[in-house]
Amino acid sequence: MIFSAALPAPNVASVLAAVDIIDNEPQRVEQLWKNADYMRTKLNKLGYDTGASETPIIPIIIGEQYRTGLAWAALIENGVYTNPVIPPATPPNRSLLRTSYTATLTQDHLDQALEAFKIVGENLDLIPSAETVL
Repeated sequence: MIFSAALPAPNVASVLAAVDIIDNEPQRVEQLWKNADYMRTKLNKLGYDTGASETPIIPIIIGEQYRTGLAWAALIENGVYTNPVIPPATPPNRSLLRTSYTATLTQDHLDQALEAFKIVGENLDLIPSAETVL
């Protein structure tokens, strides 16, 4: 208790407003889950390992720390922001990209991100290329 402090009033107001939105607009929660399920399914279909995630925060397990950094930078260049997670935050050789989704993302947003994941994944040999699959 010695180092605890009350939340600032604007933060509390934001949280209360968010809870009101969740209560009054259930379609937002439904859309969130649709977006997350769509991305998880499509990322897996591309050949990415998303682990056992069942939330709108979807890991993309790359493995090697260096390749994770390369993928992160290439995705940024292609307009997709992810968070790289490397040791010690993950076990050795279990580096990943942390992606997260919201209800406000449109189908176009999701498809643009998937196209970037496809290009980057193929270029860095993270996933099979279309030529390999054929």
